[in-house]
Amino acid sequence: MKRWLPYITGLVLVAGIAWSFAYMRALHPFGRAVTDLGDEHLQDVGLVFEGATLVGWSERQRIWKIQAKTVEVSRDRRRATFRHVTAGSLIKDGEPIATMKAGKVVYNTITRNAFVPGAAALAVKDGPSFKTNSIYWKASASRLACGGGVSATFGGSTFHGEKMVADLAKKELTISKVYGTIRLPD
Repeated sequence: MKRWLPYITGLVLVAGIAWSFAYMRALHPFGRAVTDLGDEHLQDVGLVFEGATLVGWSERQRIWKIQAKTVEVSRDRRRATFRHVTAGSLIKDGEPIATMKAGKVVYNTITRNAFVPGAAALAVKDGPSFKTNSIYWKASASRLACGGGVSATFGGSTFHGEKMVADLAKKELTISKVYGTIRLPD
């Protein structure tokens, strides 16, 4: 019996870990994929705010601000859904650097990732404006991905593309399968 004890103990530990991942995934951070930003979990909404303006903070500085007609926060406070976003902005050094309008934004408070599953408009201060059909922001990589068709306007020129990826860490913007009109200065 003594020689089987380590094997039985290992089997019990592995079974316990497998059970916790299978049946308790909502209670631990690794139970769901970090990109799972759907809103099926909001069937049991904990808080609802009407006509709300929410501000995101990091290191005692405002980094974003969103105004929405309705904000729904899940009971576990892991995700919030902003519906009918009338004004959103990214803020750097106290000044808005980009604005956004969208029908719906789903925000994961643990990973700080955001997903816009529908039409959205983005405008960068003194820069291009974009319209797209979906947006995914991955905070850990400082990366913004837009899909479902992207239209960009900058300095009188118009571009259309299949998808766009903005890597803010590398300061790169990539649009694939691009066509458009470039206006040359006089």
